[in-house]
Amino acid sequence: MLPSVSKANVPNRARNHRSAWDAFRVPLLVGLVCAAGLGLALVGDGIWDGLSWLALSLPVALAVFYWHRAGRSH
Repeated sequence: MLPSVSKANVPNRARNHRSAWDAFRVPLLVGLVCAAGLGLALVGDGIWDGLSWLALSLPVALAVFYWHRAGRSH
């Protein structure tokens, strides 16, 4: 005789589903920071130039961080 399978024992695939907001929240934030950095670079001088460099270096810093992290896991 086969054991009965209750709904509690079956994994719920919907729990692993990520919404579009979950998937694009961080990339949108990085994009907005870069857009602000580009705007600051176009219209600002002095301290604004430094802030634009900081904002525009965010994707590079994130890429280096995750590249280093991925290489370390092996």
